[in-house]
Amino acid sequence: MVLDDYGKKSDLPIHSFNPKKTKQTSPLKKIGAGIVAIILLWWIFTRGGDDNTKPTLQVPDDTHQAFEVTKDGITEIDPTEPVVAKTDEEIYKETVNYYDLADYTGSADGSTKGDVVLFLMPLRNAENVLPMAFHNLMNLTYDHSLIDIAFLVSDCSPNDRTLETVFEYSVALQNGTLVDKLREEEEFKHSSKFKGSSDLFQLYMDQEYVNNVKKAYNNPESYHANYRQPFRSVSIFKKDFGQAIGQGFSDRHAVKVQGIRRKLMGRARNWLTSNALKPDHSWVYWRDVDIETCPGTVLQDLMKHDYDVMVPNVWRPLPTFLGNEQPYDLNSWIESEAAVELAKTLDEDDVIVEGYAEYATWRVHLAYIRDNRASPDEVIDLDGVGGVSILAKARIFRRGVHFPAFTFMNHAETEAFGKMAKEMGFKVGGLPHYTVWHIYEPSEDDLKAIAKMERKKRRGGK
Repeated sequence: MVLDDYGKKSDLPIHSFNPKKTKQTSPLKKIGAGIVAIILLWWIFTRGGDDNTKPTLQVPDDTHQAFEVTKDGITEIDPTEPVVAKTDEEIYKETVNYYDLADYTGSADGSTKGDVVLFLMPLRNAENVLPMAFHNLMNLTYDHSLIDIAFLVSDCSPNDRTLETVFEYSVALQNGTLVDKLREEEEFKHSSKFKGSSDLFQLYMDQEYVNNVKKAYNNPESYHANYRQPFRSVSIFKKDFGQAIGQGFSDRHAVKVQGIRRKLMGRARNWLTSNALKPDHSWVYWRDVDIETCPGTVLQDLMKHDYDVMVPNVWRPLPTFLGNEQPYDLNSWIESEAAVELAKTLDEDDVIVEGYAEYATWRVHLAYIRDNRASPDEVIDLDGVGGVSILAKARIFRRGVHFPAFTFMNHAETEAFGKMAKEMGFKVGGLPHYTVWHIYEPSEDDLKAIAKMERKKRRGGK
């Protein structure tokens, strides 16, 4: 039984008709209907030549590019590639996978349990520091076959070659020749007759630190036997987010741009996480490109404490006339009553940022309680975290923790990430005496002071 066009029950099968009720049509009506059909066809064919009236397929605007890296080269992933017809059995075998997410919760001894780590690195105008970053990648002693790397290249200057350099280095990384390539580039750099004035600050750095950095990169293969081992995979994403703030030290650290900058960075982090995170990832590690020196065991060192979120301490070297060293990342902290009261006086959309006179929070900062004689395994619980080096269990992202690209509890991006994780009941911690070193980026005032001292030297110290 079926329903007719008016919703009434009908005993006739679909497509059936009753010949007794068929009406005869007169010849004149048939001729008239034919003329109407001819006019209609003429209108369709003549109008069909007008591009403005042709029906079009609306394709969503997706402005990103994605690339897969193999030892043989780079392959761009084309989402519009036609799908070849396959049998149901072939489709099932190739497209259906079963994962029990209880198997990928992350363990303190992940290196022995075979936990897969997703290594995420955002890049912007990073061409000059990529050799250092890739050296540090190869220096990771965690089994490379258990690490998936995903780079996000975004908002670079027109003439910047970050994307092209990442292509070159990633292919060499995966075919085991990157060590040789970087060595050749370094030798060429030192043989060049032209020395840039931008390197003058090195003459004013603590020479012990400079020598330690040189030693770290001189004979990298002596660190561990698997230095050249390819990684489980390398993916490269290219997408812009409208970041117009300059990459200079003064540009990035001006207080007036902090809220805008951090919200844009939050968008980029969330986008990369959502595109790169796979069901079999147990850990997610965020690393800034401009880390200068870092223990090769950093993943195991952060992982073994079994926190949901764990960060090291981050310092940077300074010229000797500025005191040799300084805490760098002030975004890892313990909440204070003063900061809670300060937040009550601010608008809902205002973002508190640490290290600025405009925001007196009186929080305990991870960076300021460092003691290089104390145990690097000491842990303290945190509320906010900095983004230079973050290890987190993948399960917290699956449960909704992210990097707010909006004001969350008067914070944004990584500090809001720590706050959100804490609010959702996850353990957030830091290692005050375990230090990784960020590169020194001279501020405009530093460069002026160095230039003044150089002029004094040329005048014979007068």
